Order: sequence, then C-alpha cells, then structure tokens
Amino acid sequence: MNKKLLYSAILTVALGSAFSSCSEEELNSESIFDTTEDALDPNSYTYSFDKWLKENYSDIYNMEFRYKMQHIGTDMDYNLVPARYDKAVDLALLTKYLWFDVYGNLVGPDFLKQYGPKIIHLIGSPAFNPANHTEILGLAEGGLKVSLFKVNELDVTNPDLLNEHYFKTMHHEFSHILHQTKTYPKEFDLINASHYEPNNWQDRNGALVNSLGFTTTYASSQAREDFAETCANYITRTDAQWDLCLWMADRGWESTDGEDYAYCYYFYANDADREAGHKTYVGEFVAQEGNNGIFGVANILARPSSDGAYSRGYIGNGYTVYSNVADVEAFIASASSRYDIIPVPDSDNMDGKANILQKVSIARNWFSDAWGLDIDALRAEVQKRQASIDMDELRSQIK
Repeated sequence: MNKKLLYSAILTVALGSAFSSCSEEELNSESIFDTTEDALDPNSYTYSFDKWLKENYSDIYNMEFRYKMQHIGTDMDYNLVPARYDKAVDLALLTKYLWFDVYGNLVGPDFLKQYGPKIIHLIGSPAFNPANHTEILGLAEGGLKVSLFKVNELDVTNPDLLNEHYFKTMHHEFSHILHQTKTYPKEFDLINASHYEPNNWQDRNGALVNSLGFTTTYASSQAREDFAETCANYITRTDAQWDLCLWMADRGWESTDGEDYAYCYYFYANDADREAGHKTYVGEFVAQEGNNGIFGVANILARPSSDGAYSRGYIGNGYTVYSNVADVEAFIASASSRYDIIPVPDSDNMDGKANILQKVSIARNWFSDAWGLDIDALRAEVQKRQASIDMDELRSQIK
C-alpha cells in the first residue's frame, strides 16, 4: 500500500468517527478559534496613530499599514532597520494624501479596496543588492504587499525626493499589480525590443537610454519594468521634468569614461584637437539618483588629455544643474557664445521622444479601456497635490 492510499484510509476512519459522534451529541456553537479583533490600547503612546490608521486604511480599504517592521515579512539577506515613528506617521499621511485619496477622488475607494495592496510595510533603511550594486526602493509581492524602504530618510520638504524614494515607487509597483491582473498590450514590448539589458541596466547612462526611448535606466532592464516606469514617471514628474525628459530623448549624446558621463554638445579647442578628433564636451547629463532627486543638464566642460582621460571643470561661476528646458537652452546659448559648440549627432537610429510618447499613449489607452481610469486626470490630481503639501494640516488629522 503506498503512502497516498494509507493517508486516505486514515482520513476515512477519522471522518467516520467524527460523523458517528455528531449523531450522538450537539455541536458547541462557540468557535475554537479566536475571532476577536485586536483591540487598540488607549494607554499606548501610538494609540492616536493606530486609531487613525484603522479608520483611514483598515476600515475603508481593508488593508494594513505596517509601520512596525516585522522580521518575518522581510528578506533576511538584507541588513534592515525599522522605520522611525515620526517618519512613519508622516509617510502614512502623505501616502493617503498623494495616493489613496487620488484614486478615491477619481474612481472611488472601492477600486483600491479591490485592486490595491493588502499590506504596506515600512522599512527604515535602504536595501542594497551587493551582487549588482543597486538599491531597492520598493517591492510588490504578488499584488498583495508593497514594501517601502529608506523611510528614515524621509524629507517632507523635498517633493523631488518624495517622488524618487516613495511615490514614484508606489505608482510603479501599483502598475505592476494592475498589469498582473489585466495584461497591457504587447505592442508596448516591441518598441524597444532589442534595447533591453536585464543584467547590466544599472551600468547604463540615463541620457543614452533616454535617447533610445526609456524614461530611466531601470526602464531599460526589461519590458514590464519599462511599462511600470513609464506610468510612474508620467504620473509623478512635473511638467518641467517631463518636458526635459522629452528634450533629452530628442537629441544625441556621447559618453566618456565608459558610460559614467554623457554630453549633448562638443567643440574642438584647437586645430590639433580637431585633427586628432579630440572633442571637448559641454552639457553633462545628471541623473536623479544621488542628486537630491533632481535630474538635468550640468554646466560641465570635459577636456581631453593626452592619455585619453578627461578633466572636468565647469562653465560659469560654480557647479549648476539646469532642471528645465528653458534654463538648459539658456546655458547652451551662453556656451555657444564662448565656444563653437556642435550638437552631438543622434546616431542610435531611434527616435527616443517618439518612443516615449508612443509608450505613454499605449498606457493611456490601457488605463482607460482596462480600468476606466483617465491617466491624465490621475496625473493632474497628483501634480496639484504634490505642489501644495501642507504637513501641519495633514498632521492635525492625528489627535
């Protein structure tokens, strides 16, 4: 007799005993399980916050906002620390204001109650991946749980960092949850099908991938990340940031020192450099990562040396990053008055701006057709709210 049959036999005997006993005595109506809800302790230091979380997350959306880090719910491969209480309070308030209330206003709370995560888990520290030297900002696990890292670095006065560390991450992860429920059109995957780099995307330069048609380097890792990054960046980037992204995508870039630096203009400092093909570069791309959440073009001038390396200085008085198209073009005009600068040719055979706009169009139609959501209205509501954050007013909700 094999193990499966033996088990079945034992189960049959057990069930037979149970049925015979049922006929002889009445079942107790009391459950053997604890069905009482966890009671909030009015004497607890965190009572006001816990009560607010219950009323604004649990009761409305049937989800749990975990600000006390649970080791069983984290990856033990990372050295992580809990979120500070004051940072957790602020992030919970901002998450409701900038994410849950946005969807609630547009499609009602039942949408996030049905499709939103059931757990948001806050972790105080970043999670570093030593294998590829990347940093994890958020994780979406099976559409049920979203983990947010770096909570102890929350700076409520810096909207760019709020988006870079938290809210772009939330929209990114929620895009994954939605497309895992209803697949986005596969024509999206074909736009840059030959340009994805799943293993070394972190080594690519943001300007070079922008010119191909990606909003970020992470978008260039694989198609589904490209889709989530396209949605998240379109929703959270300001008009100035989005216009600059398209401006960067619409031109050529050349890199130096591997792909550490990329430039959009160059000139020859003298006849010898021209004859040798040694270019002096102007207008350096600056990524959001490590730059306080701001990306743009810096007033860097990179001069070649005889050994092939580049020395970097700047044009003007001090290092400056220009983060909107008007300021970038004013800097270029100023540089052209001093040097005979030439635009770097766009030699990748891709129209990066057209590719990004095509991806947004696919996402726009998918949000509308699959979910009845207007992504432009969603973006407008997010932009309005993130431009008018009043932390004192938000904090007054918790009494």
